[in-house]
Amino acid sequence: MVTSKPSIRFRDYQLEVLSSFINEYPDLVPPNLVIHGHSSSGKTFTLQEFFNHNSHLINCWLTPFELVTWKPLLQHVARTISMTLRKKFPLVEFEEQDALEAEDFYLLIKFLHYTLINYQRLEQPVNVFVVLDGFDQLQELDSELLPKFIKLHEMLPINLKIQLKFIYTIQDRSFLNRYATYELPTVIFPRYTLQQVTQILLDKKIREFMESEDLLQKVLDCNIDPEDSVFEQVAENYIRLMIQAFQSYTGNDVVALDALMDAKWECYISSITIDNINDPLALYRSNIDIFVHTGDTLNDEGDEIEQTDTLDKTTAYELSSISKYLLIAAYLCSYLEQRYDSKIFSKKSHLRAGRSSYGRRHKMDTNPRYLQPSLFQLERLFSIFQAIYPAKDTDGSASSGFDQKQLMRANVEVYENLAELNSLKLITTAIPKNVDYLSYKLKWKVNVPWEIIIDIASTVDFDIAEYFSGLHD
Repeated sequence: MVTSKPSIRFRDYQLEVLSSFINEYPDLVPPNLVIHGHSSSGKTFTLQEFFNHNSHLINCWLTPFELVTWKPLLQHVARTISMTLRKKFPLVEFEEQDALEAEDFYLLIKFLHYTLINYQRLEQPVNVFVVLDGFDQLQELDSELLPKFIKLHEMLPINLKIQLKFIYTIQDRSFLNRYATYELPTVIFPRYTLQQVTQILLDKKIREFMESEDLLQKVLDCNIDPEDSVFEQVAENYIRLMIQAFQSYTGNDVVALDALMDAKWECYISSITIDNINDPLALYRSNIDIFVHTGDTLNDEGDEIEQTDTLDKTTAYELSSISKYLLIAAYLCSYLEQRYDSKIFSKKSHLRAGRSSYGRRHKMDTNPRYLQPSLFQLERLFSIFQAIYPAKDTDGSASSGFDQKQLMRANVEVYENLAELNSLKLITTAIPKNVDYLSYKLKWKVNVPWEIIIDIASTVDFDIAEYFSGLHD
């Protein structure tokens, strides 16, 4: 069956190129295809519409941005391909493997080889298109990751009935330029112009706004009986006014403008009366405020900000108690000298100033907090964490099961919170790529300023400033 093209405004050329590269005949389809374009240029939407319009083409989607690192990406590639084939060919029976075992490329190839070889009984070769949507948005992106995917088909038998074809959508042009020598077929999606954005939003939103229940209810409440053309005029004027007001704020970003229109539509129609519904200028003047301000806020609508200690403790940072103490310990590791640890954090004595507790500490010319954070190892982090983590929470309830009378041991909950801090970039490693997080040689550092750590420490009633007293003039 020959591929057919959907109708998408201003993307006729891209659809023509896609139909040339994507079809059901394996010999005519390249093993790798790149879709390049800036954010909100229609890459994902066009590709989805293309596959929806050609339902006979088998495809599966992954979003690398949500997977953070390359290891879960490989596991999800294995799992998604296996589930897609199982759903498409339910009569093919074989013992499935655990996709979680595909935690490296050679294991992924082993998994795919075992899975695909079971479909050799198919009569005709079949393409399976694996779309990695936003490949360059993977948070821990390795420069060797794309070449490994590009060469993956070379590691599998050429006579397989299931042929994997990878499609990568990429935003960053500089990332793509690194692999220019691979001569990958690329479909370019240019930015939309202002006129194109306007036409797209008019096509999409006019009918939606005309048929909105809010507009209908407002008209009924005002005892207005307008014609359909009046509804259309109200919707069109609103869309054009929003584009003119916020295009300099959003650029030619269709998604952002769409969201702004939805957010302000209810407010706009609330001022409709029998006098201004047929007068666009009067309706604009009665809503001038919504075209001047974006309405952005750091709080949800209706939330009241109360300057109380209770609110500060509950809303300052959405981190667990363990994560907060780990972050505080990481800050102490990065900014306190290691030679004082045994005295400062000893359970036999509380924190005291002077050399009677831990020897003489010379005052420093520069506050250590103003310097770059020092590197530390996990062993030191866990030691300080155990020393400062309370046996009971501030409300008197038992903490998460840590007994300060024992040495810190490996704990799943602790490592989960440590991984969360690393994914949030609050603590980072000295080596950003190909990291073995459990290696005793790996060194870490904190990645938050003093002002932030003070706020976080205050939410758990931890006086971190006391640990830096007497260190500088």
